[in-house]
Formats: sequence, structure tokens, C-alpha cells
Amino acid sequence: MRGTALAVREQAHVGQARRYAVTTAGRAGLPRPEQDRIAVVASELATNLLKYAIDGMFTAVPRSGGVDLLATDRGPGIPRLAESMRDGYSTTGTLGTGLGAVRRMADRFDIYSGTEGTTVLARWHPSGAEPRGIRFGAVLYSAPGEDISGDAWAVVDHEDLTTVAISDGLGHGPAAARASELAMARVQAEPGAEPEQLVRAMATDLAVTRGATVALARIDRAAGTLRFTGVGNTTARLYSSRTNTSTQLVSAAGFVGDGAPVRDRVRSQTHAWTVDSKLVLHTDGIAQRWKAEDRPELFGHDPAVVAGWLLGQYCRGRDDACAVVAAGGEHR
Repeated sequence: MRGTALAVREQAHVGQARRYAVTTAGRAGLPRPEQDRIAVVASELATNLLKYAIDGMFTAVPRSGGVDLLATDRGPGIPRLAESMRDGYSTTGTLGTGLGAVRRMADRFDIYSGTEGTTVLARWHPSGAEPRGIRFGAVLYSAPGEDISGDAWAVVDHEDLTTVAISDGLGHGPAAARASELAMARVQAEPGAEPEQLVRAMATDLAVTRGATVALARIDRAAGTLRFTGVGNTTARLYSSRTNTSTQLVSAAGFVGDGAPVRDRVRSQTHAWTVDSKLVLHTDGIAQRWKAEDRPELFGHDPAVVAGWLLGQYCRGRDDACAVVAAGGEHR
């Protein structure tokens, strides 16, 4: 899925953010009244980033029939956050302007703020109701000078199974994007397949491309398991909010595509998955120096807020970047 982050540095970027959000909402099939509200919220969030934040980024992320708007920055945070949630509350000179109105217009609103920065989520669903099952959020960023990201992500449901995947096409630009698109298309085409089966199929699909690094996790809510396979230098961590501990999920060396042999090196590992579990997958455009155990309160927020925070705080800024966070999910 596409939808790359926009750096908000000048007044013209506010208009870009508004148009970007409305276009994404239209492609998702949201009706005109919803698109109008989304335009207002996008302008509000982007204006706040421009006026009050450091290194602000805005993104509109397509979902199944809906859209996430995310604003993230590197400080200075919002003082008196609870008060700033009230409509009409004056927060002159701070990032809190208009958050009460944003919360009122969105189907779902969430925010995490500290002195290091703030991440705000405004979400719209086609039905207005939060869907059941695995909750997820994702962000995407294009390398400077590129109009398209060479990274990509996918989250696909099939009965009690959810497959979460990312791809980092080698290099940048359209050729890298093509490799990632083909990798994620395989996940979409076979939502019930085992991760190692998908990776082997990707090796064939990507044979005529420059290749990509990939990471896939299949979550089985009925069995309470997560099965992971990865090839290349992506990051994958499984975090438990109940025990405040993380497990690093290890990928095989190399990449898929361009004739690279992967069949004998593809291995899966299985871990327990509970309603307290959180999965983080991200490409190497996001630095690995974060620790979930240091921010348990962050990981109590919507997965999209976590993904936005990781992008805002740890994006290297010189490469494509992608992060997907998945959480919980009751057996249906």
C-alpha cells in the first residue's frame, strides 16, 4: 500500500498535506462529507506542525475503505495535554491548537506526547466503527529526491489468519518500488499461505527485478501463534505489554529476487501470540536504537501511533523507510 510521509517545513506544505489527505480518502471510497472533514483535519494538523513543531511530518495512510492521518514531530511536546483536548481551549504557541475539534471529527483519535515529540492519529472507517481482529498501523517514507518509496507493506486477513509483511526494494526509485510491489502482491494473492512458502514464491516473482529484503509474520488468532520468516536486513521485534519484554525475530542473510538463491535458507520461527502482543516490522530506513521496554506507555497506544512515533523519532532521512505495527486481536 502507498502513502508516503510529507515533511512540513513551509506554508505550501499545508496545502499539499490537505490535498494529499483528500486524494487518499477519495481513493479509499470515503464519501464527500467525510472528505471535507478530512481536509479540515489535515490542514489543522499540518498547520500545527509548521507553527510549533520541530521536524514535523504528515502522512495519509490508506486502509481497507478508510484512511489514517498521522502527524509526528521531534518536540517540544504539548503541555497540559488533557486541557488541550477540549474544544475552544487556547493553546497559543503550542502544538495543541484544534485537537479537540480533530478528535470530534475523526472516527478514532489517539495521541502520544512527550518532550521528545508528539504523534497524533485521526482515523476514518467506512462504517465509522473500529473493526475487530488484529489492529495495525503503518507508515511509509520516500528517500529525498524520490517521488515514490522503494519500500512497501501489506496486512492481509484470511479467516483467523493475518499476514503482516514489509519489503525494501534494493536501491531507490521506481525500480526498487517495482520489486516491493511484486513482493507485496504475492502476500495479497495468497493470504493463507505459510510465510516461507510466500518468500520462496517471491524469489520467483522478483527474479527479473533488482530484488528486495522482506519480512513476513503470519498471526493465527485461533492457535495463539505468530510464525515469522525474513530475508535481509529488516528489523522485526515481538513485544509483550504484559511482561514488558521483547524478542528479536531473526532473518536470514541476503535478499530475494535477481536470481539470488533463497530456497535452502528460508526458515520460520514460531512464537506465542496473545492479546498483549505487539509486532513491529521496519526497514533499515528507520534506526534500530529504540527499545519498547523503555516506553511501555507508548506501546499502549494505537499501533498507528507507535508506527508514526518510530518514523518521527528514528527515520534516518536519507533512505526509504517503512514501519508496520500490529497488536492484539481477538479470535472471531
